[in-house]
Amino acid sequence: MKHLGVIIAIGLGTFFTPLYGQTNIIATGDEWYYYDAENAPEIGWENELQLTENWKKGISPLGYGDEGIKTIIGFGDDPKKKHITKYFKKTIRIDNPFEYLAYTLKVQRDDGIILYLNGREIMRNNMPDGIIDHHTTATGLINNNYEGSLLNHVIFPEDLNIGINIFSASVHQARATSSDCLFNLELVGENDSGLVPLLLKEQTIKSLNLNLRLKELNHKHEIENKDVQIKLIEQSKATLKSLLYTIGFLLLVTLSGLLYLWITSTKSKRKNEQAITELKNLNDLKNNEMMGHSINSYHNQQYLNGLKGRLEKVSKKDTLTLKKELGKIIHDIEFNIVHEEGWENLKMHFNAIHSGFHDQLKNQYPVLSELELKHCIFIKLRMNTKEIANILHVDPRSVQAARYRIKKKLGLDENTDLKEFLLKL
Repeated sequence: MKHLGVIIAIGLGTFFTPLYGQTNIIATGDEWYYYDAENAPEIGWENELQLTENWKKGISPLGYGDEGIKTIIGFGDDPKKKHITKYFKKTIRIDNPFEYLAYTLKVQRDDGIILYLNGREIMRNNMPDGIIDHHTTATGLINNNYEGSLLNHVIFPEDLNIGINIFSASVHQARATSSDCLFNLELVGENDSGLVPLLLKEQTIKSLNLNLRLKELNHKHEIENKDVQIKLIEQSKATLKSLLYTIGFLLLVTLSGLLYLWITSTKSKRKNEQAITELKNLNDLKNNEMMGHSINSYHNQQYLNGLKGRLEKVSKKDTLTLKKELGKIIHDIEFNIVHEEGWENLKMHFNAIHSGFHDQLKNQYPVLSELELKHCIFIKLRMNTKEIANILHVDPRSVQAARYRIKKKLGLDENTDLKEFLLKL
């Protein structure tokens, strides 16, 4: 470490006055890397140790166009179109940053400068705000009276790394025709007790800035959380909307399927009902036809019975030959009426149409004779007295007498109509 004495910068007219408890860590005359090519250096130049392959070395002050420059750097081939920006970088080792209360940076520049410590910008002078690139010009020209003036900037121990620290700077011209360029930097470690108020002030400012930064970060974090919540809500809405669309589509498909099945089932049911109705009608028609045939058959049977009786009477009065012929006729008639198939067929078809009416009536009223059951069936078929008499080949008065006997056996009083009773039974 060199103790700072009185350093006279010849030609610059600048005096660095020593203070109590000061130590030069970076001094005028130290070696720096510099980059003065036409194109910008690689990205990350300000913080990467290894990005110095195309860089040159020289002692400070560095620049051109002024007396006292120790290292003259390039500006290109055209004096009227000089390179706007030059770059400088130096690496130092500090094993104990807290050896000093504070550190003062003393900087000379022409025209504008941006200073970095370990890749972090710590000072900007005579430069516009915002993003700076290789072609960004300084805000204004530095006239001759201020070219050698010092810029003082305090940094604190906690700003430094334990070990390697990188100081970097980009110096920008205000115009491509600028006649001079200057860069010089000293780093002084200070333990003067007079710095305590400044340290307290800086620490307070830092604390306030830190609090503001924390508030800003918290606010930013809250905004990000809200943004995340909003995105989650939007995603939930989108998912719910998609789910509702899916459910709606499935419901629509299901309802369409059910409607189709219902329509198909209804058509099938109507078709089956129509077919059943047609079959019932056809069956009723056939039953009615069978009933008619049965009635006619029974009528014929009864007619033949009557005819047989008449012939028997005639045969008693005629001659032997006539008697013999009539006997043959009677024999043929007997052959046709020997079986009671006509009545049985009539009963069968009647029961089919009227749900076993004959058998139910016979079981419920066993006192009724077979002839009386026949009368009940004919009455159920809505035949009048004369029609019944013709079928049975009896006198209508016999039919009336039979009705009276049936009412009595059924236990009906005189005011009850037999026909109405049988129709309701």
